[in-house]
Amino acid sequence: MPSFVICSNMAKVFFSVNAFLFLKEKGLMITIILAGGKGSRIGTEKALIELESRKLIDLVVHSVHGSKTEDFFVAITKNTPKTAVYCQHANYKTIETSGDGYHEDLWYLLRRYPEFVSVACDIPFLRREHIDALIDAYSRYHTSITGAVPLAIVPQGISMGHTFEHEGKELVACGINVVTRSNESQPLVFNDPLLAINVNTAPDLRFALQRDCVF
Repeated sequence: MPSFVICSNMAKVFFSVNAFLFLKEKGLMITIILAGGKGSRIGTEKALIELESRKLIDLVVHSVHGSKTEDFFVAITKNTPKTAVYCQHANYKTIETSGDGYHEDLWYLLRRYPEFVSVACDIPFLRREHIDALIDAYSRYHTSITGAVPLAIVPQGISMGHTFEHEGKELVACGINVVTRSNESQPLVFNDPLLAINVNTAPDLRFALQRDCVF
């Protein structure tokens, strides 16, 4: 079986697909934190933005650590060299993808992992319960799961992700999913307005910093 390079603490480690299949047979799931975007709207590498003295990547890793996921990796690209260095120092295992685009990077990962939890690195209010709910939904439906928030409860003034309709309701994708090779996807709706906040712009960051005044 093929293997690919993972960087961890300045050393190259090979994590084979055999190891992943072992996790799959045991009913275990991995999480891949997507941290390779250019961050063009906010002008910096989003994973390293600080919220209350903690970097966004550390907030996300903290939630992933406490969840049902068996292990996690941070997907980096040529667009995020500082994030790569930080992850090495923090001892976060990283996978380097092409950085040619969101969908291109997901397909690169899917060629190596048949299914995994994907989490954007810029979701400051992600909780382990959200990830656990995704994994539970995948166990029920055995297909891709799209995490979403009702449009009606999304805080005004923040940038929004992809919007779509399901069962007569307008939903906003919130950057957490179970990704598979299936052409079908089952929405999982979270009634949590904070989960809709992805730090894509300076106003998003200001809103996140002021959240205690809003909720």
